Amino acid sequence: MTTELSEAQRELADNRAEIAELQGLIDGLEEKVRNGEEAEEAQQLGEQYGLKRLAELRQEAAERKLAKAEAAEEARRRGEAEEAARADLGAASDEVIADKFTAALAALDDLAEVCVQRETAVRTHLKAFAELGMPNVVANENPQFIIRVDGTKFEVGERKAQDLVSRAINRVYAVRGLSGAPRIGIGSSPVERLVAARVGVGEQEAREQSDTTGFAQLLVSAARQDEEAGR
Repeated sequence: MTTELSEAQRELADNRAEIAELQGLIDGLEEKVRNGEEAEEAQQLGEQYGLKRLAELRQEAAERKLAKAEAAEEARRRGEAEEAARADLGAASDEVIADKFTAALAALDDLAEVCVQRETAVRTHLKAFAELGMPNVVANENPQFIIRVDGTKFEVGERKAQDLVSRAINRVYAVRGLSGAPRIGIGSSPVERLVAARVGVGEQEAREQSDTTGFAQLLVSAARQDEEAGR
């Protein structure tokens, strides 16, 4: 509320109180005149009538002043409401959404690309290791094709692009409470457990929490931290 509006409200209240007080005096004088006490009371009564009329005129002026102040206050509040909407909607404009959308597309495409690269690399080196009869080959027939390099196992199909892209989308859906999330099966993936470990969540805990919204929030939060850190 502005100072002008407060002052106008206070002024009108004072005027009304003054008129009420004068009316009380007039009522008392009129009663005396009715009782035959005319001389001095009649003169005072005329003075009070005049004072009351002046007070009523001041009240009209105060009411007009208040109406103007209320109109100005309403205009100010409408302006503030529009400015607040402009700021909030500007922060989520189509241009901003388009920028975020293209960034998301690029990020998901990068994720898919590195998954495809890994799949190709595992298949390529499995073939080479097998042809050379190397002990790096752990399994080379259905249902598993696995190699070991520096103590780490790499399996064909274990990091499918469609799986991890779907998981990324599913986790965002869960955090935002959106419906229609892609189905990702039960449990967390090794990649998700690695991301969780970056923010201090152990592998077992990640497995147990994998189907909760809290775990999705943790993954999205970790992803944002990685982004801010430029990882």
